[in-house]
Amino acid sequence: MVKSVKPTASSPPQAAKQPSTNRSPAEVQDRRLIQWGGIAGLAGVAAFIGTVAVVVGLGLPAADDPETLTDFANIEGGRIAEHFFYLAALILFALHLLVLHRLLRPAHTAAALFGTAIAEIGLVIMAASSVLHVSTAPMADLYTASDTPPEDLAAIEYAWHGAQSIFDTMLATGVLLVPIGIILLGVAMWIAPGFGVRLGLVAMVLGVAGLIGAAWEIVDTASDVSAAAVLSIVVFHLISGWRTLKLSNETRIDLSTIERPG
Repeated sequence: MVKSVKPTASSPPQAAKQPSTNRSPAEVQDRRLIQWGGIAGLAGVAAFIGTVAVVVGLGLPAADDPETLTDFANIEGGRIAEHFFYLAALILFALHLLVLHRLLRPAHTAAALFGTAIAEIGLVIMAASSVLHVSTAPMADLYTASDTPPEDLAAIEYAWHGAQSIFDTMLATGVLLVPIGIILLGVAMWIAPGFGVRLGLVAMVLGVAGLIGAAWEIVDTASDVSAAAVLSIVVFHLISGWRTLKLSNETRIDLSTIERPG
């Protein structure tokens, strides 16, 4: 009778059986791209919240308030922080849009391409108007300098208002374009398997609301309705960014089809 031999302490341990994954290198890269896109969208929302927190927390005046010029030395640090948070949010939103284009292109090539292009142009224009303190700082130095003649103060104020109007024009243009892009992206989301009718409808509603708010302020420059347009942009990236991040955890990922797990 043959006795079974028990493994001794010196016997090499058996290798643990590792679960096999059938992910190709291309799928791994696609999954990483989608994950980064979702993170970018949500991080952009966080950066925008940081912008609001700086303004509210430090009690900063409105950008077109004369106090921004006359008291710039005391609010310069807060204003710079506000602008950099805002610029970071726009950059992250732009990165998220590029990933959305990759995700939505198989469902509706035209809507995904045109929507991304228009929204990206709008974000670029908004970014160009984001660092207003760069033009305010030298004029504020002149305004508060002890050797500045009193009769020159009015001219400096006029120059500051002129610079402010240029930045306002760029902001209004960008805020008008981005919702148009969101509407087109919503059309693509409507028929994209990874997004669906509900999310597509929400995106289109947000885009329409933002477009109305932006157009209203262009017609009536004294109103502040464009804040609704900016809010719609942020909410869109919050919702679509979260969905994009969830897509990176789907069982099957193929950027040419974007299928849900069966």
